[in-house]
Amino acid sequence: MPTFQGKRVRKILMTLVVSSLAMPAFAQDPIFSQAYLSPINLNPAATGAGEMDLRVSAIYRRHWWTIPSQMNYMAFSVDKFFPGISSGLGLLATHSSEGYLKKSGVYGSYAYTVCAGTASAAENGGMPKWFWTGGIQFGLAQRRIDYSKLVFADELDINGIIPGSVSAADPAINSGKLFPDFAAGMFFNYQLTENSRVLLGLSSHHMNRPDESLTNSGDTTRSQLPVRWTGNVLYTYTNPEQTWSVSLGAIGYRQAKHTSYQIGGEVTQNEVDVSVGLWYRGSVSFRDMNTVSLTLSFNISGRDNTRDRMRVGIGHDAQVGKNSYSYTAGSSEMGFVWDHSSYDQNGDNPCKPKISSQSACPVR
Repeated sequence: MPTFQGKRVRKILMTLVVSSLAMPAFAQDPIFSQAYLSPINLNPAATGAGEMDLRVSAIYRRHWWTIPSQMNYMAFSVDKFFPGISSGLGLLATHSSEGYLKKSGVYGSYAYTVCAGTASAAENGGMPKWFWTGGIQFGLAQRRIDYSKLVFADELDINGIIPGSVSAADPAINSGKLFPDFAAGMFFNYQLTENSRVLLGLSSHHMNRPDESLTNSGDTTRSQLPVRWTGNVLYTYTNPEQTWSVSLGAIGYRQAKHTSYQIGGEVTQNEVDVSVGLWYRGSVSFRDMNTVSLTLSFNISGRDNTRDRMRVGIGHDAQVGKNSYSYTAGSSEMGFVWDHSSYDQNGDNPCKPKISSQSACPVR
C-alpha cells in the first residue's frame, strides 16, 4: 500500500508529465525527404494518379540516429484509378513514434480529374494538354502515451527500479482517444512540350484543427493541431532520345508559425532507370536546423515490364548550419512504390492523371 507521501510524489510526477503534454507545443507533422514516394500523404489529390491504375506505396523514416528515444515515422497507402468515373479512391495509414508519444491514423481519400481532352497527335502526341485534380481526405487518428517507456516514483526504491513493479498512477484521460481529421488538395499539370511538363500542387491538412490534448485542460485552443499548408512545384524534362530526364522541384510547408521548404533536383538515367537527387531543406529564416538530402531510387521490375513497376528509394539527410552532422548522425529513409496495370490505359482513358513516384518522369 503506497504511503501518503508516495501518493503525493506520484501525483506530482504524473501532473508534470501530462501538463507538459497539454501545453501548446505547436506540434509539427513529419516531413519526408522523398515526398513523391508517399504521394497521398503529401496531397490527397494524388489519389489514383499513379503510373498505372493500381498503386501501393510505403515509406519509413528514422529521424536522428543518435537520439535514444528513436523517432520513427511511417506511411502506407493503396489507391486505384477508375476510368469510367475519372476518379481515384485510396486508403492511407500513418504511424509515428517519438519516445513515449505515439500517433496513428487511418484515412480514406477520393480524387476527381478534369481533363482538357486530347489534342491531335501532331500537336501533343495524343496526350491531354493539361489536367486538374481535386481531392479530399477524411479519417480518424489517435495520440497516446506508451507507459512502458515511463517510470514513476512508486516504481523506484533506493536500489533503482523495483523489478516487476506496476505504477498506480492514473493514465491520461485522453490517451488513445480517437479524433476526426480532414484534408483537401489539388494538382494542376500542364504539358509544355511533348518532353516537358510543370506540376503545381496545393493542399491543406488538419482542416478541422483536431484537439490532440491528452488531458481535459478546458482550453482546447491550446491543444488544437494547427492546419498544415503545403504547396509544391515540379518541372520535368526528358531529352528527345529518351535516354535521360531532369527534374527541378520545390515544396513549401506552413504550420502555425513554422515555415519550411525543400528545393532541389533529380537526374534519371532512363536506360538503366536509376535516379539520383540532391535536396536542401530548411526554414525561411535560416535559424532552424537545415539539412542536405541525397536520394537514390531505381526500378527493380525491369524496364520492359509494362504490367508492373516496382520502384525503391533510399535517402539520407545531413544537418548543416548551427547543428553539425556529428550531433545527430542524420536521418534515413526507405520507401517503395508498386504500380500495376489492369487495363489498357492509353486506349481506355488518355486523360488519366499521373503524378509519378519517379518525379523526373513527365506524363507521356
